[in-house]
Amino acid sequence: MKKKLRILVVAFSISFLTMAALSFYTMKQFESLIGFSEQIEHTYEVINLLNVIENTVLELDIKERAYMITRDSTNLRQVDSVLSKTEPILAELKETISDNKEQQNLLVILRTDLQNRKHSIESNIAYLASDSSGRVSPHYTEGNRIKWQCLNIIAKMEANEQNLLKARNDAKRDYQRVTYNTIRYLLFIFCLITAALFLVMINELKRRLSYQDELQNKIIDVKRSHSELEQIAYASSHDLQEPLRKIQVFTDRFAWIHRQNMTEETSETIDRIKAAATRMQELIDDLANLTTLTKDNDLKETTDLNRILNLAIHDLEQKTEKKEATIYKEVLPEIQGHPHQLHILFKSLLDNSLKFSREDVKPLISIRSDRVNGDELLEVNDKLAEKQFYRITFSDNGIGFDNKFIDKMFHIFQRLHNQQSDYEGKGIGLAICQRIMANHEGYIIAHGHTEVGATFKLFFPIGGN
Repeated sequence: MKKKLRILVVAFSISFLTMAALSFYTMKQFESLIGFSEQIEHTYEVINLLNVIENTVLELDIKERAYMITRDSTNLRQVDSVLSKTEPILAELKETISDNKEQQNLLVILRTDLQNRKHSIESNIAYLASDSSGRVSPHYTEGNRIKWQCLNIIAKMEANEQNLLKARNDAKRDYQRVTYNTIRYLLFIFCLITAALFLVMINELKRRLSYQDELQNKIIDVKRSHSELEQIAYASSHDLQEPLRKIQVFTDRFAWIHRQNMTEETSETIDRIKAAATRMQELIDDLANLTTLTKDNDLKETTDLNRILNLAIHDLEQKTEKKEATIYKEVLPEIQGHPHQLHILFKSLLDNSLKFSREDVKPLISIRSDRVNGDELLEVNDKLAEKQFYRITFSDNGIGFDNKFIDKMFHIFQRLHNQQSDYEGKGIGLAICQRIMANHEGYIIAHGHTEVGATFKLFFPIGGN
């Protein structure tokens, strides 16, 4: 099963990594295609600016000749207007081709020629104003030559940009083709892995359904076995009652018959038999209670824990007075629970504090209540930290216990004191407490300090936790 689970995890991982790689690669490819598109757009922008400059050079020539023919000042103003627009266009072109060294060098030459062209126009206009002979100005001839130089440089720059445009378009088409083929192959691989994984999952699902059917059958068998064990335990605990009662009856009868000539040793032996029989009776009663608690067939009802606590205190009133114990209690909440079981729980915890009190120290038992989250239950289940609980805390000033025994103290017939100890614990009371808390979907934890006292905390879930 674990091997197949590892195969599924590996297959899922490969599928996920393939999809992630495909997505990442596609994103990078689209970024590259966007880069190529921006480069192509950049080339078109440079070509447009060169066309504007070319049109400007030709327009200057037209306006200059129109002025030479008509001597109309309107044409002169138009020449000035065209010249004023030239510099911003050159500045924009310079910024646009900042990544192309060759074009920058040509632009420097073009800018110089345009400046010379401007001077030639100005010189030609000045010559025409001073010479009325009608001869062609030498400045016009020089300006015409500079004009053709400018047009040649512009043509060369346009040719460079056209070559760049062609190269970039070719690279973009190649990149598109490679990207398309790569994505197609990756998609095919991904679909193949996904299909194979789907088949594996279907097969595993069928197998798990088969395992689930087997598990249900085993659960039915376990419940049947558990029910049989409960019946055996219940019958055993009750069947033990009869011989135990006979032991007690015949012991009392023996003591009555031989009361006149009974020695001190005989009397002491009979007392020990009675004490052992009484202890056995209590163990049988506790075992019967534990067997009954495992059934948990009763419906829960709204239960006032204050009433349950008062009943438990009343039941132990005689022992409390004998020990001269003081019980401090806070107001407790109402919960959904089994009143009878909760009575056993509270009585057992109170009785535990009274039993394990220190000599020459009057017992002080404190019962407190508050509302908390499950941070203290992280060792049980880390998800409980997010839930809300009513926490009922029983603390005392008794003999306490060493915290290293916490793991075994809730097990049945586990005692923290040996059989020769002066303390009368039977090792089943805390097991009953834990069973009751389990029946209420709650938890019980304990903390102790030797010769200082013990603390037991009950956690009852609130509402729909």
